[in-house]
Amino acid sequence: MATKSLLLAALLVLAVSLAPHGAEAAGKQPPLAMISGVVPCSAGNSINVAAVPPFPNAAVQMVCGRDVMASATADRSGTYTMNMGPATSSLLAPLLGNQCKVVVVTPLATCNASLASVTGTLTAPVQLLGIDTGSGNGSGSGSGGLGGLGGLIGLIGQIVGGLLGGILNIIPLPFSVV
Repeated sequence: MATKSLLLAALLVLAVSLAPHGAEAAGKQPPLAMISGVVPCSAGNSINVAAVPPFPNAAVQMVCGRDVMASATADRSGTYTMNMGPATSSLLAPLLGNQCKVVVVTPLATCNASLASVTGTLTAPVQLLGIDTGSGNGSGSGSGGLGGLGGLIGLIGQIVGGLLGGILNIIPLPFSVV
């Protein structure tokens, strides 16, 4: 498992370091890291955003470790989009280490006064689009349907394709109060 993670990290850092230079030479911008989602107006664990009202005008941040990577304010429907700028190894390393999350800075009581007694912060872990972390499917392998080295190669292909396509998509997982 550690060997797969190290190989993946090394190949991604290589892809990120090469992709912007080739893109700039071709007159294109470096690939951008983007995340978007909907903030729920609810408390609990693994909140289904489709089953609860949205949290309009909520201030959200993408936090990796202790660093705020981007900030945004949700619109009236609770939808937010954050552009974290060029996908660099300083962003990919914490993403691959599961150290990044979306944090709602605005208190829950702002969207619903009955949630004033809720303690904690509404947060959602994130993952690169196409990466299976093994959570939720019970397998724990994170290798997708191909398994082993084939799954790792397929995963790297998806990420590099996203990098070379101009956008690295990051998705929030379900929100929880922590």
